[in-house]
Amino acid sequence: MANTINRISGNGSSSVGASRTGQQPKRDAALTSGNPQSGGGGEVQITNTAAQLATVGQGLSASSAIDEARVARISQALADGSYRISAQQIASGLMQSDHALGQIGL
Repeated sequence: MANTINRISGNGSSSVGASRTGQQPKRDAALTSGNPQSGGGGEVQITNTAAQLATVGQGLSASSAIDEARVARISQALADGSYRISAQQIASGLMQSDHALGQIGL
């Protein structure tokens, strides 16, 4: 089984390791050959998707993970047999999730 990592092909860890010696992709070389007077610090850039996910994560961490009142209502409805499943609501929720993920490029 052949493996390809960073455009280097091999049949296992020994051939991949051997392929790495003496070779450094141009992208990695640019990252490691910065200004020697900068103290080794580099500039870090994140993608728009990562920034959007960070924003979503901050919003989620600010909200409560569990709606206790809703859990109690659903538990009671299940216990007394009055809980109704709506295929329309499930489909609508799935479509909204798909649309939201599409907007952030996932």
